[in-house]
Amino acid sequence: MGVKRCLVLLLAAVNVGLVFSQQVLFDVGDNIVDYLGKNPPQYLTQGTFFLDAPDGRVDFLKYKADTADIDTKFLVQGSTVFGVLQYENDEASLLYDIDRDGILDLRWESLFLPFSVLTDSSYTKISGNNNLLEFLDNGLEMYDDDAGPFAPDANNNFLLGFSANMDTSIENRDLFYGMLQYYNFVPCPELAFMIIYSVGIKYEERFGDSHPLIFLHIAESLINLGSFEYAAEFIDDILSTYPDFVPAKVYSWQLEGDAAIKQQKYIELKVNHPNHWIVKQI
Repeated sequence: MGVKRCLVLLLAAVNVGLVFSQQVLFDVGDNIVDYLGKNPPQYLTQGTFFLDAPDGRVDFLKYKADTADIDTKFLVQGSTVFGVLQYENDEASLLYDIDRDGILDLRWESLFLPFSVLTDSSYTKISGNNNLLEFLDNGLEMYDDDAGPFAPDANNNFLLGFSANMDTSIENRDLFYGMLQYYNFVPCPELAFMIIYSVGIKYEERFGDSHPLIFLHIAESLINLGSFEYAAEFIDDILSTYPDFVPAKVYSWQLEGDAAIKQQKYIELKVNHPNHWIVKQI
């Protein structure tokens, strides 16, 4: 065998190893779409349903029919790849593309179906008819009420409005699912922010407008992440349209940097809204 022939076979073996490698490690910021375009997996294993719908199941793409735990698997719904299951230091690691731009956004400890995957689903009816407005307005009213979400069944009924509108017959079901997913992940600020920010972008693209409830939740997530300056911009935007919205006024007080103005805002809240559920906490 000549040197040239040997080199050709060696390069072929290396290429096959790259394409069909059982373990490929990714990191946040990697472009999973580009990688899979050059190295497409050939096998699919059905996974778990996270939503009672034809597109509610997470499946696994892989490079071999029979794989071990250590082998890399790609999270997929239909033809939409949105994450990776891999093993690092003998532990499972899940990475997700939350906003569907092809870039892995974060690591997360458990398996779930991002709302943006439903946006790409053929079962989702995208519409400019704002059938979310009523539900978002209800949330705005609930949070502004003195009793707030602590009123009997108030929060449960509010969330039920979203969970009851994820059937394939409902227009914009992905955004209903996205709102519900945000509330499920509120204790996890980074993930909650990615979800509600993505929902906000889709909402504006679809309906040509923003909603103060979405801005409120974006601001809350930013506050929880320590991004106070950006949070203040969203709060100011809410108050420019709804100057008497108490939760936004409370956050405006919290984020105020001038001590004298901060004291004035505090006094105004305590005098004018003493019975409000948030004001009682400050």
